[in-house]
Amino acid sequence: MRRTKEEALETRESILDAAEFVFLERGVSRTTLDQIARGAGVTRGAVYWHFLNKSDLFNAVVERVRMPMESIFYRALETADTLDELERVCAMSLIEVHRDERLRRVYTILLLKCEYTEDMGSLINRERATKEHVNISLTSFFSRLQKAGRMTTAREPRASALALYAYMLGLYTDYLRSPELYRMPDDASILTRYFFDPLKAAPAR
Repeated sequence: MRRTKEEALETRESILDAAEFVFLERGVSRTTLDQIARGAGVTRGAVYWHFLNKSDLFNAVVERVRMPMESIFYRALETADTLDELERVCAMSLIEVHRDERLRRVYTILLLKCEYTEDMGSLINRERATKEHVNISLTSFFSRLQKAGRMTTAREPRASALALYAYMLGLYTDYLRSPELYRMPDDASILTRYFFDPLKAAPAR
């Protein structure tokens, strides 16, 4: 029984691995489960054994890399006492996209190769919910630091949260589209500093 479970997990991972490369090569909308099955060396039935449909499979591909990064991000929002700590997390996330081939593949698919068609409804809902949760969490974080005198009162927390989300999304997308323009990892800290420095409260005299 244990060996059977191990084999099932291995098959699931091989399907996810194949899906990454096929999605990257063809784009999500032009990829079929047959193509993924051939890439993984399994039958179409084996794909359906592990995943409900292409949307479910794509969600699993994304979750495999995003969950660790999300947990670090939310932990920082809960425990950080300064903007410097969140700034480091944002810079680190850019460096990880640069260094981690799997992460880079999946983010390329998600941001550059994913057409939001009707059959990707569950992904669209997941992305919307993620954005809302990120913005609520960031707004709460910025409000807390502002009340503690660790963030300028010249910036409104809700707008700052939306701006940071858009800024980081833009950096990920542009880096993945034109990585040759960036000098990583140095640019990661430089570019995040451009956003965070204006938010920091002036030191007390």
